[in-house]
Amino acid sequence: MKHPKKETPEENGAPNLDVIEGEAGDQTVDAEGLKAALQHAIDERDHLRDQLMRSVADFQNFRKRSEADKIATRQFANEKLVLDLLPVLDNFERTFAALQSGSSLESIMGGIQAVERQLRSVLESHNVSRIPAHGEPFDPEFHEAVATDHSEEHPENTVLQELEPGYRMADRVIRPARVRVSKRP
Repeated sequence: MKHPKKETPEENGAPNLDVIEGEAGDQTVDAEGLKAALQHAIDERDHLRDQLMRSVADFQNFRKRSEADKIATRQFANEKLVLDLLPVLDNFERTFAALQSGSSLESIMGGIQAVERQLRSVLESHNVSRIPAHGEPFDPEFHEAVATDHSEEHPENTVLQELEPGYRMADRVIRPARVRVSKRP
C-alpha cells in the first residue's frame, strides 16, 4: 500500500520539531527534545536580557560620569585665569594699604597704573584684546552704537567716541565697544 507524501514542517511553515514516526505512520513529538529546546531558548533570552540590562546600566553610568566631568570642567575652566589674576588683586590691596597709610598721590597713581598694566598683561596672555574703536568705521560686529552725533568733519558712520571699550577673546567678540557714531546733517 502506498502512503501519501507527507509535508515536512519546513514546507507547511511550522517549526521543525523532533518527530518520531511510529509504525502506523502517526507522528509523536519528542517531549524531552521540546523541553530542552524551550529551556535553551529561555536561557538564551535570559542571557540576552542580562546583557541588555548591563549595557543600559553601563550607558547610564557613562552618562552620569560625563555630566560630572562637564560640570567639573566648567567649574575649573577658568582656574588658570583666576590664578593669574590673584597677583593683580594682591597689588590692588597693597595700593589701598598705601592709600590708608598716607602715601603721596603720585605714589598711589603710579601703583594704580602699574596694576592696570599688570591686569592688561594677564588678559593679553589669555588672548583677550581690546577692540579698536575711536576713529574707526562703525562695524556692528565689533561696535554697539548707543548714540549718534551730526558731524561735518567726519565721514558718516565713523566712531566719534568710545563710551565703553569692547573686547575679544581670540577671534570672538566677548563684548562689543559701546560707541557714539557720526551722522551727516
